[in-house]
Amino acid sequence: MRFLTKFFNTQLAIDLGTVNTLIYAPGRGIVLNEPSAIAIHKYTGETLAVGAEAFKMLGREAHDAEVHRPIRGGTINNFDADEKMLTAFIRRALGGTHRRSYMVIGVPGSSTPLERRSVRGAARDAKATEVDLVDEGLAAALGAGLPFEDERAHLVVDVGGGTTNIAIIASGTVVASSSLPVAGNALDEAIRDYVRSRYEMSIGERTAEHVKKELGALSRGRCGQEGARCIEVVGKRITDGLAKAVRISSDEVREAIEPVLAEIVAGVRRAIEDSKPDTTADIYQSGIILTGGGALLDGMAERLQKELQLHVAVPEDPLAAVALGAGKLLANPKHLERVAISEDVPVWQDTEELVVNW
Repeated sequence: MRFLTKFFNTQLAIDLGTVNTLIYAPGRGIVLNEPSAIAIHKYTGETLAVGAEAFKMLGREAHDAEVHRPIRGGTINNFDADEKMLTAFIRRALGGTHRRSYMVIGVPGSSTPLERRSVRGAARDAKATEVDLVDEGLAAALGAGLPFEDERAHLVVDVGGGTTNIAIIASGTVVASSSLPVAGNALDEAIRDYVRSRYEMSIGERTAEHVKKELGALSRGRCGQEGARCIEVVGKRITDGLAKAVRISSDEVREAIEPVLAEIVAGVRRAIEDSKPDTTADIYQSGIILTGGGALLDGMAERLQKELQLHVAVPEDPLAAVALGAGKLLANPKHLERVAISEDVPVWQDTEELVVNW
């Protein structure tokens, strides 16, 4: 029955990310890559816009509209908004139709049973006939080109928007997996905090992300120095609420995001230190696979390589690695059945057994 359910329904592989949602369809590739955002009417609950159109409204919403980023820290923060957003994305991926779908969705390796139930529930409310969850680290490794049959251990670091997933993969299965609550959004927030404290100015999410992309890892130097890269940033002065413009250099951005980068490096180091000797030996030979949006930050791979003394490989399309890997699992049902995260037990069973000693 499980096989027939998958055979007669549309199959989709989904990377439900904090910043972007990607959907992969067998035979078609990546059919959707949109910001994880939705605009909803405050009073009627009507969906006004999703994806890029909703993201454009962020920070400048109409008085009767709210823009939600329903995924925070790699987990569902607003269930109703996420269900509406996912429904709209799936309809768009299917060309406007609303057929029942079989979905494979990547989740952080250290996600809790409650968080996994939320993802399953949102997908089923979005008309999914059946939902399988897989570890994002495993999906990222497969999407980066790691073959199912490779028995050596590989270390995968997926720096997304809300979380950094660190997984050790061998023979197409997960040996160890953990998640850090620091990633792209934490870098943005670090830049906002720096601007607030250094210039007494408040900037929005979109502005901070723009600064990160423009200056996150470019040539060193402060404004006025030869070879330095600077951009003008406009925000809101904290003291009186008026507009204010300042010029920020790449060195300042490096200083702002350094604590976040150090925490990511420390998390990867802990994963290596906690691994078994044979696993560590394999990682020494195979190196690190770096995926996610953080892999596009120029200098991230070099930083990991320098700190950990390991070769770091970045796939051709690191942003799409999780969706592509989940798509490969769709094409290999036997392997998918082996690595899929099992259905969570009901809440009333998800407690330790009470033992009474008389």
